[in-house]
Amino acid sequence: MRRAISLLIVVLVAAVSLYADAQPTFRADSELVVLHVTVRDRGGRYITGLTQDAFTVIDDGKPQTLSMFSADEVPASVVFLIDNSNSMRPNRERVIASAVAFAQSSHPNDEIFVLTFNEEVRHAWGPSVVSGMDMAAFTSAMSRSIVARGMTAIYDGLLGGLTRLRAARHTRQVMIVVSDGDDNASQADRDTVLRQLRESDATVYTIGLQDPLVRDGNPKLLRRIAQSTGGESYEPRHADDVPDAFEKIAKDIRNAYTLAYTPSTGGDSAAERRRHTVKVYARAPDGRVVTVRTRDGYFEKQREGRQ
Repeated sequence: MRRAISLLIVVLVAAVSLYADAQPTFRADSELVVLHVTVRDRGGRYITGLTQDAFTVIDDGKPQTLSMFSADEVPASVVFLIDNSNSMRPNRERVIASAVAFAQSSHPNDEIFVLTFNEEVRHAWGPSVVSGMDMAAFTSAMSRSIVARGMTAIYDGLLGGLTRLRAARHTRQVMIVVSDGDDNASQADRDTVLRQLRESDATVYTIGLQDPLVRDGNPKLLRRIAQSTGGESYEPRHADDVPDAFEKIAKDIRNAYTLAYTPSTGGDSAAERRRHTVKVYARAPDGRVVTVRTRDGYFEKQREGRQ
């Protein structure tokens, strides 16, 4: 019996090791910079199948050597940050249905959180791994949590989303913000929030929804947030267009390459963390002109011994 149990343990350990080896892993040490990169042609179509040598990464003007590369879909930790104020009322049902559809089509190992915000930021769901989620319970929780009343504290909501992502299980971190972009109730200020977003590892996608009767939103803010973090901003004209925006975000996440490198720049002893500017270039095998999108930079991680 003991020999049988020992053999079973060996088999299980081997199986776990094989599974781990099959997954692209990018460990966040004190130096490693991880970038999630999408490549499209002039027509907006994703270019897949590129190899590591198709990419060039420039960090503060200096070419970098990639230490890790994956063209496979990498599991992500995803925070839905959903406006729960009065302005959400015309789009409530479409947003709930679209978020559920997004979760259903996600990578089995994706981690899902949901936060809502009006005057207050509230936890609505998660964290849950998609493969273990009860979609009926998820739908019910969303319906109970999104009541569409009150004012809007989007800055507080963004900080709440970043807090959730700091405890996330995956290096690939995504925040999907559904709002009109207006703020009339936050305690946090805009500049603080924008700085923390740029310092984070999160890619932010925004879906700007405006109440056609009010039109008090701030789509410019939503565009700025998305652009600075390597995400994209969508502005559906009608409630029926909301599912399409979620589908485009899901497709963008699935078609990202993952690049990692240890920067050859930096290494100074300054106490203040320095921001690096990053540019990524790619070339298609057939010579097509391509468009590359990723974060525009990052802040140096805190080194041991720094104050």
